[in-house]
Amino acid sequence: MNGVRQPEAAPHVHGKQSSLQLNKRNWHHFEKLFAENGGVWGGCWCTFYHRTGTFDAGAYEKNKKEKKSLVEEGHAHGTIVFCGKDPVGWCQFGPKEELPRVDRKRGYVPTSEHPWRITCFFIDKHHRRQGFGNFAVKESLIAMEKLGAERVEAYPVEGNLSATFLWSGTPSLFESAGFTRVGRLGKSSWVYSLDLPTS
Repeated sequence: MNGVRQPEAAPHVHGKQSSLQLNKRNWHHFEKLFAENGGVWGGCWCTFYHRTGTFDAGAYEKNKKEKKSLVEEGHAHGTIVFCGKDPVGWCQFGPKEELPRVDRKRGYVPTSEHPWRITCFFIDKHHRRQGFGNFAVKESLIAMEKLGAERVEAYPVEGNLSATFLWSGTPSLFESAGFTRVGRLGKSSWVYSLDLPTS
């Protein structure tokens, strides 16, 4: 400004990756991440797949209240990802009964009677393409195995899209975690599945 060169901002130094499984005791971390990002996708608060009817992504307070109630009742699962002490990412998963909207998708054929599902991702824009998405998948699979899941489905979208529209992940993300493509879902998504070890 006025011919004076401004100093460059210091590069962000990533902290240690860690995770927590969402529950009512650590809701504040989830709340911080989503509040700092407009409730994510206009105010969804990751409630879209919990419903089967009409949905208003912009109903910020309503969606936030519903999500918190689901968490308090034990009907919402997901992995909160941290960079150091800061929550920077999220991966939603759960049994099919908890995330029923998938059943309404055109062309969907379930891969088992009671699959678990990974439906949504969010990684803070300053932490994308840094391995946080892969870490979120890995930690979510570990959590689902502990909860008794036997088969997990995912529904990545394919195409040259910006990160804003990749809330369900990409094929390469799930292929790197061992998932297999099993069928088409709508125009640009796929059904992937993975069998977890059983004791």
